[in-house]
Amino acid sequence: MTQTAGATHGWAHVSRERKRKLIEAIASGQATRGPVHAELDLTDRCNVACYFCNQQDTRSKLQIPLGRATDLIDELAARGLASVRLSGGGDPLHHQQILEILDHLAARSVVVDQITTNGVALETAVAQRLFEHGAREVHISLNSVDAEDYHRMMQVRPRVFDTVIENVRRFLELRGERTVPMLTLQFLIDRANYLRVVEMYELGRRLGADRIAIGAVQAIPNARVQEQQLVQTEDGERLLPLLEEAFRRDRGHGALEVQLYSRGLTAVVAEARRRGGAEGEAWKAAASFEEKNGGCFFAWYTTTITGNGDVHPCCLLINPEVKPLGNIGKGPFGEFWNGPAYRQLRREMREALTAGADRPLPADKFERMQPVCLEPGLCWLKNGYFRADEEFYSELAQALDSRAMRGSWRRRWREHAGAFGAGFPQLERGYHRLRNSSRPARIWLKKRLRLPLTQAI
Repeated sequence: MTQTAGATHGWAHVSRERKRKLIEAIASGQATRGPVHAELDLTDRCNVACYFCNQQDTRSKLQIPLGRATDLIDELAARGLASVRLSGGGDPLHHQQILEILDHLAARSVVVDQITTNGVALETAVAQRLFEHGAREVHISLNSVDAEDYHRMMQVRPRVFDTVIENVRRFLELRGERTVPMLTLQFLIDRANYLRVVEMYELGRRLGADRIAIGAVQAIPNARVQEQQLVQTEDGERLLPLLEEAFRRDRGHGALEVQLYSRGLTAVVAEARRRGGAEGEAWKAAASFEEKNGGCFFAWYTTTITGNGDVHPCCLLINPEVKPLGNIGKGPFGEFWNGPAYRQLRREMREALTAGADRPLPADKFERMQPVCLEPGLCWLKNGYFRADEEFYSELAQALDSRAMRGSWRRRWREHAGAFGAGFPQLERGYHRLRNSSRPARIWLKKRLRLPLTQAI
């Protein structure tokens, strides 16, 4: 199974020309005409109550009404939207008009890159729509290997586990010889079930999943998950031989994907892959990719819209402590995409990108970016989907290096001008009057002709 067989967070649907426009926008700080990819969290309503859900404190009982959803899709498509991930604080299949929304996305040539669901409502009619419209991946958060553990993890009646298992079997039977949508089964480990990773793998294989993803329960806002519930670094010694066995059983299949990014477990996974004879790389990186250019560029690329209409940079920043970038109930999306909150986020992301890995930036320096955006390994979104793109990262590196050189030249010029002006106060005042009075003209020229005459936007 190749990395690009399923969802790519929309990257597989971005043309080379659009990627170059993206790089130009990152280098200049300007907005792109709109997101290429979007995560639409259609509803905050859910039919399970996972104890580890990171949106417990932002969840409502709202959903984006059908009319507003279709209007939003129309606006985003007009701005160049190519693909979506359907996910949410609730379950997207729990939206009352999910079939109509899937039809409207297809009518606007917007691909469902991934739909993330607990699988409870993955009924025949939904499956048929996904087949007909060419969805790339269905990602089912199963999380447990039996009804008892499902009850503990998802906090619903144990028999719901059997419903999901039956839905998975029927989905694969209906798919038949088709290769898409790819089916991923996700399992999450905590300290109560991490010794069952081999069972998780075997259940996924028996059901016929294309990909079996094993991750870890993470800390969520307001300490709703207790520290003692999380898999710890010291658990790695017991976890290593189990992961090794799972990778060994997966030889020749390439279905197993293990994502344990924190708490010292990354090295455990790497060693388990080596001992188990896993083929290839977990996430291939292009030769042109460097950590210094590996920062987030989502403020130019994607957006996330929740069931109550709030606009966020991504699903990892849906947090009661992080202000939304806007709300689609208060105006068209473009008003926020080009508004002050998104501009601030782009300034911060560009600063982090141009700073590079050699100059770590403290999270408290920023208003919009959070520790998950800055600390290596915490963000699973940007850890794998993009790094294999040789041409993109080569061109991005050149653009950022060029930008850094211009910034360095400007800083040196200002320093010398300041030293010179200090000896001639009248000349210094005249310079600043000229600079301030010419600002509107320089902004106009920059917008129209793309001339680097001012950093003010």
